[in-house]
Amino acid sequence: MRALVCYNPKSGKQKVSKNLELVKKELSKKYDSIDIYETTGPQSLTNHLKEVGKNYDLVLISGGDGTLNEAVTGMIEGNATDTAISYIPAGTCNDVGSMLHLKKNVKKALKNTLNGEAVKMDICKANDKYFAYVCGAGKFIDIAYVTPHKLKKRFGKAAYFLYGAKELTSRRKMHLKITFGDKAIEGDYYVLLALNSDHVSGFHIRRRQHVKLNDGIMDLTLIQSKGILACHRLLNFVFFGDRNIFKHHTQHYHVSEFQIESSEPIEYTVDGEFAFKNDNCHISMLRDAITIVVPKKIKERYFANK
Repeated sequence: MRALVCYNPKSGKQKVSKNLELVKKELSKKYDSIDIYETTGPQSLTNHLKEVGKNYDLVLISGGDGTLNEAVTGMIEGNATDTAISYIPAGTCNDVGSMLHLKKNVKKALKNTLNGEAVKMDICKANDKYFAYVCGAGKFIDIAYVTPHKLKKRFGKAAYFLYGAKELTSRRKMHLKITFGDKAIEGDYYVLLALNSDHVSGFHIRRRQHVKLNDGIMDLTLIQSKGILACHRLLNFVFFGDRNIFKHHTQHYHVSEFQIESSEPIEYTVDGEFAFKNDNCHISMLRDAITIVVPKKIKERYFANK
């Protein structure tokens, strides 16, 4: 059996690069061949995995949500969806890692790699960009990638608040027409989020129903830009999710795909990184698109039995 270890040397306090001998030693208990790949810049991981991903039984990834996104994209485009991904979070927010209770500590993470369960997980797609947990447009959505790396490294999650404070006075809004199934809605919106997760930007989003990562359904959340309380609606959603008692002008839909038309081109992010700017966006769910290793207790919580 073959394993590939990939890590981003610029993500957070990178620990895998300092523990490569330990990683190889532990993986050798199960894998006969172990290769190492260090990312060299944007999209290098995607391109590498498109070429070689399907040649391995396991791809161990270490980095932030952006690194995971590159890995997912490379695995899907390289038809390596049966190769198991094991993820060691090493970024600032690590939303996917937090949701799946994945450990940053290398020794503990390797235990999950060797003893966890490989499960199929849904992945979403916005136009031609894949995303593991969130696609967003609107106010605050670009904070993750416009906040300077040095600020994130020094202050962690607090950097987003420091850099994003200026957005509080912004009146930016989007006029959108959104179509799904036989339903069409139209209006002015402050934030649009397509979520296959209960974590975003470092926050645990409370849900009335537990999120399942293999049911083909995502959550579409829309916050209207009516009145002076639009910012408060976003904060209420972040802290209370759809359990929020102040639901006026906040809409939630459970969908498998939908189409967005905007009155002018708007910026979209996927997994916290800038994706594209367009006046049309089609978002859809790809069922069982990747294989990922998770702790056994997390499989029971986030993955439905089929």
